[in-house]
Amino acid sequence: MEQYVLQGLLKAPSELYYPIRLKPTGENKLENLRKNGVNHIELRMFDLNPLRAEGLEVKDVLFAQLLMVWLICRPEEELSVRHQVHAVQNFKNAAHYDLKTVKIALPDGRICSAAQAAINIIDEMKIFFARIQIDVQEILDFQYQKFENADNRYAWIIRKQFQGGFVKNGVKLAKKRQDECVQK
Repeated sequence: MEQYVLQGLLKAPSELYYPIRLKPTGENKLENLRKNGVNHIELRMFDLNPLRAEGLEVKDVLFAQLLMVWLICRPEEELSVRHQVHAVQNFKNAAHYDLKTVKIALPDGRICSAAQAAINIIDEMKIFFARIQIDVQEILDFQYQKFENADNRYAWIIRKQFQGGFVKNGVKLAKKRQDECVQK
């Protein structure tokens, strides 16, 4: 972040829009990060579910927690500039609609689809959590199915439901969800 700010690519660290942001206590400034370290991590990659009034599926939130535990327990890796560039490009590529056709670069240099990379990680997570005897199979299977069959992804469900009038039907759904939240 500091290098981006010094090079003029960012005006401030708060302008860095990556899927995960390290946040200090107080104002999001480099000085606060240096002085106090990371206070919390902001996750910006949730698979929002417009089919639910809350906008989130509980299993997706639980999966994010499991992913963080799994990542913390992995051996620390030093990421080169090349790895970081690939990570940013992978993030941009994964934002595309069809994850089975989108290709990403793995740290070892291999290329595979974003869906296959996600399935590989979920498989590793299953082994990890089974080894420590924590039953999270249902949560991991729920995520696995999104990559195995695109029809299980919220974006695909919404696209099918609203093909004939995306904006009009989307506004109706948003109004319905708003009414449901007000009633609760």
